[in-house]
Amino acid sequence: MPVKYILAQAGNKMGLNPADTRQRAVLLRFLNEAAAELYTQSDMVGSMVEQCFKVNGDQTIALPDYVGQLRAVREFNSQIPWHINQMRPRYNTNNWKDMWRNWRIKGQQTLMRSIRNEGPLIITVDTVETPSLIITVAGLTDTASNLTENVTMSATSVSTVNSFNDVTLACKDRINNYDVLVTDIDGMVLTIIPNNRLEASYLIIDVSTLPWSTVSNSKQDHYVEILYKKSLPWLYNDGDEFPARGCDNILVNKILQLWAEEQGKADMAAAYDQKAARTLARLQEDENRATEDQVSLQVNGYDELLCRLRSNRPGRSAASIYPFGIQ
Repeated sequence: MPVKYILAQAGNKMGLNPADTRQRAVLLRFLNEAAAELYTQSDMVGSMVEQCFKVNGDQTIALPDYVGQLRAVREFNSQIPWHINQMRPRYNTNNWKDMWRNWRIKGQQTLMRSIRNEGPLIITVDTVETPSLIITVAGLTDTASNLTENVTMSATSVSTVNSFNDVTLACKDRINNYDVLVTDIDGMVLTIIPNNRLEASYLIIDVSTLPWSTVSNSKQDHYVEILYKKSLPWLYNDGDEFPARGCDNILVNKILQLWAEEQGKADMAAAYDQKAARTLARLQEDENRATEDQVSLQVNGYDELLCRLRSNRPGRSAASIYPFGIQ
């Protein structure tokens, strides 16, 4: 169900009217806070997507803005799974595995590509809206570590006054009708603020060196399948949908939880929180009752090492230590 249904249900229980502009703003504030809290609670049914991308090795990439959190990566042709790591394992000893079939998550970033030609930024929209959209850009300049500039989109293309060497924030004052493009002075697109989000954000991945080269002209090689969670949009219009369908009444309960917390009603807030978690768990269980899920089991590497060390002692064998034949 769309946002219109959620606001109506929550508004009836909170005594707020979604048709009133001020009361609608209050409901939307609670809705988006509740949506963010609920969305991070689990990989709920309907929130995951599979997609195929062509990616070369030994480079840093920015995944599209609609990609939220990674869950799995595998080669398309061989179906060999790749590893997903944070940044810290690279700085451990014996980090050879980090170079093989590995995606290293470097975090969220405003720009999809680095600025190569420093200068004023060009901000473009498809149509001038009323009231004029305000774009906020912040970043590094020659004279400031972090400079913030507000740009009013009184035309379809407006240039910033300042020259930026890097951009750490690109956001707008409201949800609008068209995507906002930010380019450099050469026309290269640096980032895009989607019309259904308030700021630009991209998931940055460092792709391992091996076994792929940096360039591939093949139409079959270097393709990977990615399982990812959809990025959460900012819910605003009546027709907007929460990424995981079927969670509308759960969202209503989360809104009531946050509302009760603000009213100082701790017991009521805890009750709504438990109700939302319980309903979500039941929904997950109902959706997965017919699925056949597989679990992969592997021998612990430390146990294998310990077995080999003990088996090297005179008069001792691996079979005597592990009678079930684990070696």
